[in-house]
Amino acid sequence: MKRILFLLPYFNLAGTETHVIELIKALKDEYEILVTAPRGKGIPILERNNIPYREIPYLGFFNVREYKKRLREVINEFKPSLIHIHGAHELIFIAKKTFPDIPVIFTCHGYPSTFISLNYSLSAFFSRWADKVICVSNYDKEILIRKGLSRDKIVVVHNGISESTEWKNLPVKVDGFIIGTIARLTKTKGIEYLINAFYDIAKKYNHVRLVIIGDGEERKSLENLVKKLNIKDKVYFLGNIPGARDYIKNFQIFVLPSLFEPFGLVILEAFSAEVPVIATKVGGIPEIIRGGVDGILVPPKDINALSTAIVTLIEKEGLRYELAQNGYEKFINEFTSTKMAKRTRAVYEEILSSSSK
Repeated sequence: MKRILFLLPYFNLAGTETHVIELIKALKDEYEILVTAPRGKGIPILERNNIPYREIPYLGFFNVREYKKRLREVINEFKPSLIHIHGAHELIFIAKKTFPDIPVIFTCHGYPSTFISLNYSLSAFFSRWADKVICVSNYDKEILIRKGLSRDKIVVVHNGISESTEWKNLPVKVDGFIIGTIARLTKTKGIEYLINAFYDIAKKYNHVRLVIIGDGEERKSLENLVKKLNIKDKVYFLGNIPGARDYIKNFQIFVLPSLFEPFGLVILEAFSAEVPVIATKVGGIPEIIRGGVDGILVPPKDINALSTAIVTLIEKEGLRYELAQNGYEKFINEFTSTKMAKRTRAVYEEILSSSSK
């Protein structure tokens, strides 16, 4: 059985880790797989899914030698047929220079808005050492090409997830019509615009509530905004919840108000839960949602447009149902983990076939 080493710079509870876990679950009967990453909050999920794991230190300026030493030990022990790197372009160079004969695939999951141009430039530069680069959206692909990476080196494999049946009640009691979101509480997720849009809605609809699942550096600022708007009794900050997608069924509407989003994996989670989605028309999101067909797209930072879209779905139950059904169909037809794994497997076999010649 061929061996695939998944190499990551971190392993927490965000989109990259969700992608990796979904991919491995769909591939582990066909390949022997090992995940190598620093210990983080997502490691217990690997353990629950019986996915083999080896700890490696975080890579920093002052421990490159120690990092390479530990990576060499892991690779010599596991003897992978292929190394699949996620989320850190600099690891391509380290892996390829340490073991030049082992093929390397890099998946670009996009970058946060801070230093975005520099990050994509560095990604395009380091990706020259990869045998193949997978982008999770055409949006990311075109940026890397503009930054100088050969079009022939890139293949797009959209994210996919498995269908969940483990729906759970929210950990706190929330009565009324629930608008919900799941996101890291950072500037780039645009939660402040959702809160301001909700303020307008809360004045008109007394029974509507906003539930925010996730945590981050903006949480205190967002909580202060809620207090300032005097809607504290209608907005619930639930923090990080393991298996957050299992709570989406509690929402009547799911909103992702991002200012930048390379793909938007959480939209697939809402699709799979048959919950109608409103999202911003940024990054790779239009590759998932056809506006007015399987979701509603609004411009980023546009509080009025977001408020209008939410009101439309509050008042039109039939439209909510139609969008939810179309979104679920879109998920089943295009965005399951099985389809993602099939496309990734084709990349693996192409590279492994070439390297064996």
